[in-house]
Amino acid sequence: MDKNTEQETAKTAKNIDEQIRDALREAQAAFGSRQTDTKAQGSQDGESVGNQEEPAWFRKYRAEQEKLYQQLRKDNDTMKAEKRREEESAIITSAAERVGIPKYLVEHLKIDAEGNVEQQLTHIKQKMVNHSLLPIDSQCKTDNNALLESEADEWAKTIEH
Repeated sequence: MDKNTEQETAKTAKNIDEQIRDALREAQAAFGSRQTDTKAQGSQDGESVGNQEEPAWFRKYRAEQEKLYQQLRKDNDTMKAEKRREEESAIITSAAERVGIPKYLVEHLKIDAEGNVEQQLTHIKQKMVNHSLLPIDSQCKTDNNALLESEADEWAKTIEH
């Protein structure tokens, strides 16, 4: 997910929150007008209106809206956490490529994405090299081989002349 998607998600959550608040205000306004009507007629729902108790329909509505709001909040938090994990994984993978640690090993390493990732990976690679679990420098080894071959070709040319 990119920054625009995160902003859109935040806007959507904010809009939903505002819609819920507007609905609650409307319901409270309706409840207030209904309360004045029921005071004149007496309590029709069997509830004490003078004690500012909410009618059953409003309690049910509020509970449903609160449940919906909590689910949306949970989904939003889950999506944000998933996005953060994906970004951290991408950072770690790219740093591992620069350091020279194979991708198949990266998924088994525990790296703190908040710290200096490249330094941590370099330290891990050095330990692996020290214990002969990785070649000293596989990237340099191929470059050195090519360099040695080109030097050998040049030397051979100087002998032929």
